[in-house]
Amino acid sequence: MKLHLGCGRKKWEGFTNIDLADADINCDIRELPFDDGCVDEIHAIHVCEHFFITEILQVLREWNRVLRVGGSLFVELPCWDKVQVHIANHEPENMTRWALYGDPKTHVDGVPALHKYCYSKAEFAGIMKGAGFIQIEHQVPVFHVPSRDMRLVARK
Repeated sequence: MKLHLGCGRKKWEGFTNIDLADADINCDIRELPFDDGCVDEIHAIHVCEHFFITEILQVLREWNRVLRVGGSLFVELPCWDKVQVHIANHEPENMTRWALYGDPKTHVDGVPALHKYCYSKAEFAGIMKGAGFIQIEHQVPVFHVPSRDMRLVARK
Protein backbone atom coordinates (compact mmCIF):
# COMPACT_ATOMS: atom_id res chain seq x y z
CA MET A 1 0.00 0.00 0.00
CA LYS A 2 1.17 3.52 -0.83
CA LEU A 3 -0.13 6.57 1.02
CA HIS A 4 -0.38 10.14 -0.26
CA LEU A 5 -0.78 12.16 2.93
CA GLY A 6 -2.27 15.65 2.86
CA CYS A 7 -3.36 15.12 -0.72
CA GLY A 8 -5.70 18.10 -0.94
CA ARG A 9 -7.29 18.22 -4.38
CA LYS A 10 -4.43 16.22 -5.94
CA LYS A 11 -5.48 12.57 -5.91
CA TRP A 12 -2.76 10.19 -7.11
CA GLU A 13 -3.58 7.04 -9.06
CA GLY A 14 -2.39 3.89 -7.31
CA PHE A 15 -2.25 5.58 -3.89
CA THR A 16 -4.55 5.81 -0.92
CA ASN A 17 -5.10 9.57 -0.80
CA ILE A 18 -5.60 10.91 2.73
CA ASP A 19 -6.62 14.34 3.98
CA LEU A 20 -9.05 15.97 6.39
CA ALA A 21 -11.86 15.94 3.79
CA ASP A 22 -12.68 14.92 0.21
CA ALA A 23 -10.08 12.12 0.07
CA ASP A 24 -10.11 8.34 -0.18
CA ILE A 25 -9.74 8.36 3.61
CA ASN A 26 -10.70 11.44 5.60
CA CYS A 27 -8.66 11.68 8.79
CA ASP A 28 -6.07 13.66 10.67
CA ILE A 29 -2.72 12.33 9.47
CA ARG A 30 -1.35 12.61 13.01
CA GLU A 31 -3.14 9.31 13.71
CA LEU A 32 -3.36 6.94 10.76
CA PRO A 33 -6.04 4.21 10.74
CA PHE A 34 -3.65 1.40 9.78
CA ASP A 35 -1.95 -1.50 11.53
CA ASP A 36 1.75 -1.41 12.30
CA GLY A 37 4.02 -2.17 9.36
CA CYS A 38 1.41 -2.45 6.61
CA VAL A 39 2.46 0.45 4.33
CA ASP A 40 5.16 0.30 1.63
CA GLU A 41 5.51 4.02 0.89
CA ILE A 42 4.39 7.32 2.36
CA HIS A 43 4.49 10.54 0.37
CA ALA A 44 3.93 13.85 2.18
CA ILE A 45 4.40 16.66 -0.31
CA HIS A 46 4.24 20.11 1.30
CA VAL A 47 2.63 18.74 4.43
CA CYS A 48 5.28 18.80 7.19
CA GLU A 49 5.41 22.61 7.32
CA HIS A 50 1.79 22.49 8.51
CA PHE A 51 2.92 21.00 11.84
CA PHE A 52 4.51 22.88 14.72
CA ILE A 53 8.08 21.95 15.55
CA THR A 54 6.73 20.71 18.90
CA GLU A 55 4.56 18.06 17.19
CA ILE A 56 6.48 16.96 14.07
CA LEU A 57 8.54 14.29 15.87
CA GLN A 58 5.39 12.52 17.05
CA VAL A 59 3.82 12.83 13.59
CA LEU A 60 6.87 11.23 11.97
CA ARG A 61 6.86 8.47 14.60
CA GLU A 62 3.27 7.71 13.68
CA TRP A 63 4.16 7.51 9.99
CA ASN A 64 7.11 5.29 10.86
CA ARG A 65 4.77 3.03 12.84
CA VAL A 66 2.65 2.15 9.81
CA LEU A 67 5.61 1.68 7.43
CA ARG A 68 6.92 -1.83 6.93
CA VAL A 69 10.60 -2.50 7.55
CA GLY A 70 12.36 -1.34 4.37
CA GLY A 71 9.47 0.99 3.50
CA SER A 72 10.16 4.54 2.33
CA LEU A 73 9.05 8.01 3.37
CA PHE A 74 9.21 10.82 0.79
CA VAL A 75 8.77 14.39 2.00
CA GLU A 76 9.04 17.77 0.32
CA LEU A 77 8.73 21.06 2.14
CA PRO A 78 10.12 24.60 2.13
CA CYS A 79 13.79 24.73 3.12
CA TRP A 80 14.87 27.37 5.64
CA ASP A 81 18.46 27.27 4.29
CA LYS A 82 17.22 28.30 0.83
CA VAL A 83 14.52 30.70 2.03
CA GLN A 84 17.11 32.77 3.93
CA VAL A 85 19.00 33.36 0.68
CA HIS A 86 15.81 34.43 -1.09
CA ILE A 87 15.01 36.84 1.74
CA ALA A 88 18.52 38.34 1.62
CA ASN A 89 18.11 38.82 -2.14
CA HIS A 90 14.72 40.56 -1.70
CA GLU A 91 13.01 37.98 -3.91
CA PRO A 92 9.23 37.74 -4.46
CA GLU A 93 6.77 36.56 -1.82
CA ASN A 94 6.33 33.12 -3.37
CA MET A 95 10.00 32.46 -2.57
CA THR A 96 9.96 34.05 0.89
CA ARG A 97 6.74 34.76 2.80
CA TRP A 98 4.77 31.92 1.21
CA ALA A 99 7.47 29.45 2.24
CA LEU A 100 7.21 30.70 5.81
CA TYR A 101 3.44 31.17 6.13
CA GLY A 102 1.80 29.58 3.10
CA ASP A 103 0.18 30.99 -0.01
CA PRO A 104 -2.81 33.10 1.16
CA LYS A 105 -4.88 31.84 -1.78
CA THR A 106 -4.71 28.30 -0.38
CA HIS A 107 -5.87 29.15 3.15
CA VAL A 108 -9.45 28.19 2.38
CA ASP A 109 -9.55 25.63 5.20
CA GLY A 110 -8.16 28.01 7.79
CA VAL A 111 -5.59 27.01 10.39
CA PRO A 112 -4.70 23.60 8.87
CA ALA A 113 -3.52 25.39 5.71
CA LEU A 114 -1.16 27.75 7.53
CA HIS A 115 2.55 26.95 7.69
CA LYS A 116 3.68 26.44 11.28
CA TYR A 117 7.45 26.15 10.85
CA CYS A 118 10.21 26.31 8.24
CA TYR A 119 12.82 23.60 8.82
CA SER A 120 16.45 23.53 7.71
CA LYS A 121 17.76 20.44 5.88
CA ALA A 122 19.91 19.30 8.80
CA GLU A 123 17.17 19.99 11.33
CA PHE A 124 14.54 17.99 9.48
CA ALA A 125 16.91 15.11 8.77
CA GLY A 126 17.71 15.02 12.50
CA ILE A 127 14.02 14.90 13.39
CA MET A 128 13.52 12.05 10.90
CA LYS A 129 16.40 10.17 12.52
CA GLY A 130 14.89 10.78 15.95
CA ALA A 131 11.61 9.30 14.69
CA GLY A 132 13.42 6.09 13.75
CA PHE A 133 14.13 6.61 10.06
CA ILE A 134 17.42 5.51 8.50
CA GLN A 135 19.24 6.09 5.21
CA ILE A 136 18.03 9.69 5.04
CA GLU A 137 18.94 11.15 1.68
CA HIS A 138 18.56 14.67 0.29
CA GLN A 139 17.28 14.77 -3.29
CA VAL A 140 16.26 17.45 -5.76
CA PRO A 141 12.61 18.39 -5.17
CA VAL A 142 10.17 17.05 -7.76
CA PHE A 143 7.17 19.23 -6.88
CA HIS A 144 6.79 23.00 -6.43
CA VAL A 145 10.01 25.07 -6.46
CA PRO A 146 13.39 23.24 -6.29
CA SER A 147 15.30 26.47 -5.62
CA ARG A 148 13.19 27.06 -2.47
CA ASP A 149 12.25 23.59 -1.28
CA MET A 150 13.87 20.38 -0.06
CA ARG A 151 13.16 16.71 -0.64
CA LEU A 152 14.19 14.00 1.79
CA VAL A 153 13.79 10.27 1.29
CA ALA A 154 14.21 7.90 4.21
CA ARG A 155 13.75 4.24 5.02
CA LYS A 156 12.40 2.45 8.02
